[in-house]
Amino acid sequence: MSGKRYFSVGCLIPKIRSAGSPSEWLAKTRAAFESIPSVQNLSLSGIDDLNHTWQGEIGLPGDNDIPIPEFGLMAFHVHIPTRLQRHFGMPLGDDDVEDFSVMTFFDPVHPVTFVECGSTSAEVRNPATSMAIVREFLEAELQKAKSEVNLFSIGPSPFHVDFSLTPGRGEISIDDDLSFRRKQTLGYDRIDYFYSEELEESEALLKTYEATREEFAYFYQFESLRNSRLLSAGNLSRETENLTEKFRRRGFKAYLYRTFALRHQLQSARLDAISARLITTQHNKSTKEDLDGLYSHSEGAGLKVYLERVAEEEYLDEIESSEKILEIIEDRHSQEVQRFATISFSLLGVAVGALLTAALRNWWG
Repeated sequence: MSGKRYFSVGCLIPKIRSAGSPSEWLAKTRAAFESIPSVQNLSLSGIDDLNHTWQGEIGLPGDNDIPIPEFGLMAFHVHIPTRLQRHFGMPLGDDDVEDFSVMTFFDPVHPVTFVECGSTSAEVRNPATSMAIVREFLEAELQKAKSEVNLFSIGPSPFHVDFSLTPGRGEISIDDDLSFRRKQTLGYDRIDYFYSEELEESEALLKTYEATREEFAYFYQFESLRNSRLLSAGNLSRETENLTEKFRRRGFKAYLYRTFALRHQLQSARLDAISARLITTQHNKSTKEDLDGLYSHSEGAGLKVYLERVAEEEYLDEIESSEKILEIIEDRHSQEVQRFATISFSLLGVAVGALLTAALRNWWG
């Protein structure tokens, strides 16, 4: 199938916790990947600064503040025999695809990785699988080598679309040389990019990467923000469940806990609920600004619907459910405190009355 290329998109990043400088990151990354016999033509360019504040997959322990390049490109070829691929994913197509070209663009917004399937004479039915095959293979090889470097991936990797590039003209233009056609399916969607026959295949592929990578970078940035919202809403839900479980306990000890100790935890949960809503509001504002900037002059390269979908996942239902439960617990807690105060004052009144009666009797003889 002359002139047709298949590729997948994700986010695969060398993870090196101890890298304190760009030169150290480069040296350790180069040594780790060059130690894998199947990796060839490794190229690291434009990497002269590290971002030490990148949050990675927010919510996973130990995956915060991993140093990664702020700019630059990492590229290499990797050969993965079909017999090994069977351990990592479903077949790519009818014909064996054993060679892959991997390019990771480091961007201040978010890193993006492209994996292109090597030349094949048959159709690649599941090109997105190539990302999973490469990821699993590299992780296994780095682990086998007991390398200090391992591979960090941000989901979804692969991006849930099968991509192809072929000569011709699609339904929607990106520029004079590129166009596309998007097809929704029950599984992964499919986006077919088309390029002017005036371009060489390799030139058209790089031009496609350049035309799409900003949108992909924002998509993964939005994913990172979505993960932050999910973490915040999830923590609030767990906190609320914990308070509910404690409030349902029976017995005198549980009663004393509800009356005296629950107030501080309720206040903390209320603050977390406010924080979760504030995070959602801030994210809505920032993603709207980013979307307006990205698509102010064009509809992009067919990815807008995926960015909007991620940006709209707010988890407000989870937050509102927790808030309603917290209101019920607060009302019940207030009733418990009032009941305790009433009983206490009644008992105190009885005790004071008894003491006064005894004192008066003693005084009057």
